[in-house]
Amino acid sequence: MIKLMIEKFSLPDNLAVYALLETLMVFLIILIAGFVINLINTGITGFLSVTIGSSPAFVIRNYATYPGTVHHEFAHAIVAFITGAKVKKITLFPKGATLGSVELETRGNIFLRSIQLSLSAIAPVVLGAVTLFLLWMKLLPNLTEIWHFVIFWYAFVSILLHMTMSSVDYLNFFKGLLPSTIIMFLLFLLLGAFGISF
Repeated sequence: MIKLMIEKFSLPDNLAVYALLETLMVFLIILIAGFVINLINTGITGFLSVTIGSSPAFVIRNYATYPGTVHHEFAHAIVAFITGAKVKKITLFPKGATLGSVELETRGNIFLRSIQLSLSAIAPVVLGAVTLFLLWMKLLPNLTEIWHFVIFWYAFVSILLHMTMSSVDYLNFFKGLLPSTIIMFLLFLLLGAFGISF
């Protein structure tokens, strides 16, 4: 796909251009995935609201897929911790329209703090995709019983429906966009130097 873009737009065919396009594509895919999944959630809730009422719709859409909320909040916390932020509090008990939250304190210089905000903001989408990939590739082929499949699909859909980004997540992502882009670009540049490209 990158090669097609380079040919179509007559871009220089070199490692730096590949790395830049891969970086932009990764961020674009993450943001679009979070947005589309959020639209799907809104559609499901809207459909349920029309058919059974808004309160039951909220309960079914949010509480019935609660394991996805737990995955979502722990994704924020894990990436924040790995990137050097202090995770002060993880709330997994629903309160009003909020199903859970993570309170973190960024640490280090402005560059590091920006990265912590940006990467922890997109964590539910990224780690959700990784989890779904692993479930699909490693667990699904080994299932044998009907109840295995029921639990598998329940977990899969719950995680998928919570691979979203809130308005605060989008704001935090854009706060750290520049340093995160630099790091991602350097990573793709390094991978490209070893002949690994996507």
